[in-house]
Amino acid sequence: MSNTANTYSLEKWLHIFFGVGLLIVFFLPWVFWKDTPIHGYYMPSGRFFHISGTQFNLENPFPQFSFTFYIFWLIPILAGVTIILAYRQRRTTWTAFITAALTLSLVTVFYLFTKTLIDLGIGDNVFSMLKISAYLAAIFAIGLILTAIPPVNWLKKMAWLLVGPLFAFLGFMLVENYVWNETHEDTNTVKADYTVNASDLIRDFAANDTAANNKYREKILVVNGVVSQAEHMTDSTTNIQFADSTGSYIIFSFDKEQYEKVKNIQAGDVVSAKGSCSGSIFSEILGTTSISFKRSTLNKNKQ
Repeated sequence: MSNTANTYSLEKWLHIFFGVGLLIVFFLPWVFWKDTPIHGYYMPSGRFFHISGTQFNLENPFPQFSFTFYIFWLIPILAGVTIILAYRQRRTTWTAFITAALTLSLVTVFYLFTKTLIDLGIGDNVFSMLKISAYLAAIFAIGLILTAIPPVNWLKKMAWLLVGPLFAFLGFMLVENYVWNETHEDTNTVKADYTVNASDLIRDFAANDTAANNKYREKILVVNGVVSQAEHMTDSTTNIQFADSTGSYIIFSFDKEQYEKVKNIQAGDVVSAKGSCSGSIFSEILGTTSISFKRSTLNKNKQ
């Protein structure tokens, strides 16, 4: 009887330990993209795709479904609930399993997304870019499942260990396949919906972000302006920015096929760029707006 009680007490405190650990590491950096730390909570807070889009030109392909990422806020919430239930010696099976499955799913997304960035030339090794907090998150999640109160059979445990990563992997592959096979008319042959000056476009988004997104998102625009920055990447892709005095900017992303047209563009050049507007992101920290374009082409160089 005493041995059984001691075993139960040990599992209870291990369960609490895993819950507390997971609650802490969720708010720590899980990965570094170059010198930029990406915390676990960046996915539900919206910072994840803001950084990947503005700094590395890898945007959320389905921004209209961004609200679904709020589900990952359940990780710290249910971790806290699990800690309280375990301390009071109540059943924690469902809260622990859901918390763990979401965590393992999120770790999988961080891994796969970082691997995609490496394929684009950002970093060399996914395991060196992932930080100890990501590994600890996975360990704590597994620990929550294995020490759930009351204990469940190993078949259920294995199912919950696999469901999160498997769901994340399949979802990621479907999205990647969609993006890879997405076909569009050649931007050169599509008539522009709007022709605007860069400073006027930035002003429109700054004045009313919602209205501007409704007007311009997924539309073909010709944007004329003075290049503030031209970044020619090692993989032959190019990013060209038009900025204003507030620090807000427009960024056009040119694929490898456009390299010969844009390779000589430098800051200070007067350029006309054409592309599909992906919408804007406002940085509360910097107080600036970034407006991104995809499927970009050089309309004409106005030097």
